[in-house]
Amino acid sequence: FFENEKKQVALPATMAQQRGEMPPPMTVDRAKTILKDTIQTFVLPENRARLQQAINECLELPPEQQQIAKMQKLIPIVTELAGSKLAEHGLPNVMFGVMQLQQVAKQDPLVGEGIRILTSASMGNPVDDSQLADYLQRIG
Repeated sequence: FFENEKKQVALPATMAQQRGEMPPPMTVDRAKTILKDTIQTFVLPENRARLQQAINECLELPPEQQQIAKMQKLIPIVTELAGSKLAEHGLPNVMFGVMQLQQVAKQDPLVGEGIRILTSASMGNPVDDSQLADYLQRIG
């Protein structure tokens, strides 16, 4: 009754890695493209609103609980947003992507600045719009 059809399915990056396929080497240009795409995801109005809502919820807590609450609420959002962009660029997960980007940051301070912008967002200290616009313009 059923015919077996062979369907080609895109494998998640982690499965591709298990098969021995590695993402392309990280270059300065590739790192800048990844950072630009990722940061642009963070500035979309709906994503900014999600991040700001999480920050506001944390600020309602007693001061001694705010920092840990920010980590608990923001890191999953940042990981989700960044992870999807990193996956689009062939990076299997956020940790691997950040490690790759940090290696390139040693060669290019603009890459390091982008990493700091994303790290700051994950800690509940987003960079203001003018700084983001300036960075995105400089990164190309």
